[in-house]
Amino acid sequence: MRQGSSKRILLLGATGYAGKRLAGHLLKETGATVVLCGRSKAKLDDLCSGFRQQEFADRLEVLELDAANPDPAALCDFDLLVNATGEGPHNAPLIQACLDHGADWIDMQMTNELENPTPVLQKSIERAGCCFVIQAGFHPGMVAPLVRYAGLQMDIMDSAIVGSVMRDKTGMPFTSAYSELVAAFRDYKGEMYIDGQWQKVPYSAYPKVEFEYGFGELLTYPMELAELRRLPELIPDLKNTGFVVAGFNWFADSLVTPLIMLSSHVAPRQTAAPLARLLCWSTRKFSGSPHGTVLQVDAAGQRNGQATRLRLSLFHEDMYAMTTIPTMAMINQMLSGQLEPGIHLMGLCCDPMQLLEDIERTGISIRQQRSHGTSEP
Repeated sequence: MRQGSSKRILLLGATGYAGKRLAGHLLKETGATVVLCGRSKAKLDDLCSGFRQQEFADRLEVLELDAANPDPAALCDFDLLVNATGEGPHNAPLIQACLDHGADWIDMQMTNELENPTPVLQKSIERAGCCFVIQAGFHPGMVAPLVRYAGLQMDIMDSAIVGSVMRDKTGMPFTSAYSELVAAFRDYKGEMYIDGQWQKVPYSAYPKVEFEYGFGELLTYPMELAELRRLPELIPDLKNTGFVVAGFNWFADSLVTPLIMLSSHVAPRQTAAPLARLLCWSTRKFSGSPHGTVLQVDAAGQRNGQATRLRLSLFHEDMYAMTTIPTMAMINQMLSGQLEPGIHLMGLCCDPMQLLEDIERTGISIRQQRSHGTSEP
């Protein structure tokens, strides 16, 4: 990869909700040339005109590209491909383009072929000297770093539960990412790491979490993430961990979620998009205050021979900012050359201390509480 301001970054999905925000971060926080890629020339021109007014004209390029059916021959030379689309099944030509250019990759997709790569693909990426970071954002992306950060604050950490609540003021706009989320329920197991082993949690035992920033105590649902599976290996003293999410609103929790669970057994592919649209509509129709997105870890262990509890809470009013700001922080670590060639989960390869420092600097609110003894943080 070229050094400094000579770097070229391709941003796929630049006109999407996350892509627009990432474009701004890339232009403001790097000296690289940013190539905005999307299917609509009109939308790209509108986005580009706004940035040109901010004196970024000399580092902006536009490329019409359909991520679902890309033409690798149309790609210009580049050093990093930032994939802000939900088009995971169509990644193969783009992955090959990175290999051909000796370029790095980062995506914000929940699943794609890079999560469980073939040995041939893994070796090809390593031989090309490319660094591929997958599942960037806040969940997945920030969950394991919060646990890892908490572990650095203790001599022994035996428990770390991460919870999230999303209540955007204007509701969730429908994108393909939510179809992907609904489709993920096909493999839903509802497992957490309890007493040293992964096990399914019965509904009656779903945990309630006391969230900061005015959200209070909410019932949560276990959600599996690949980045959590390796944490017991990385933190041997850890006996209890998991990721749980709070419901969206009474309509989504009592009607849409059961329908999604039912669809996991009946026509999951055909119902993913309609149910995702229904879920997004419910967040615009029924979700009340407070608004914003919280990601929070509650950890327990020992420090200096004392029982210690730690709560670290992240908050932003804009749920897309909670995704793009951590992604940009990860990109900064990639551009500094901190990672070895290969495929990495963001949650496991990032420097958690640097990541938290960067996202707080960029606008995410962070609260940290520590207590000693057995009381809650």
